Amino acid sequence: MTTREQLLEQALELFRREGYENTGVQKIVDAVGVEKPTLYHYFGSKRGLLDTLLATYFDPFWGPLQTAADHKGDVPYQLEQITLAYFKFAREHLNFYQWYLSIIPAPVESDTGKAVRPILDKQWKLLNRLFKDAAEFHGNMRGRDARYTYTFLGIINTTITSAMFDLVSLNEESAYITSGQFMHGIFS
Repeated sequence: MTTREQLLEQALELFRREGYENTGVQKIVDAVGVEKPTLYHYFGSKRGLLDTLLATYFDPFWGPLQTAADHKGDVPYQLEQITLAYFKFAREHLNFYQWYLSIIPAPVESDTGKAVRPILDKQWKLLNRLFKDAAEFHGNMRGRDARYTYTFLGIINTTITSAMFDLVSLNEESAYITSGQFMHGIFS
């Protein structure tokens, strides 16, 4: 593992356990056994490290999410595929996803809030476009795309959180049930 990778790994662990704001650069470099200039060489700043950490995990996720979110006319199938993409991402990067969920509500003016906002916006745009496109074929969906977007993301992230407590599994059956519950509500 390269020094850069070690810095990212230790930053994730410390940010996850102690929070971004409570973790100093010195603590990160001490955990890796390097000096501060090494971190600054790779990332420029603590905020640069934060941005790189988020990009390192999310950049490979955008392709599968985009593929799943492109409207193909079968909304239930697409919602299941989107749910599966999130579940796979969370399963493969559980510590990261746990930390990511914890920073979503960060104050918008904080470094964490500023760093996570573009990621939230990108997810929002991908999923919102799916619901807007689907509304062209399903008139009862018109004007509800924003509500559908945030409630769908909410049920996905709540299911992932439940899996962190071993209440559910992040598998195909769970993706089917989760997307079905979103589609049909609690009386399905």
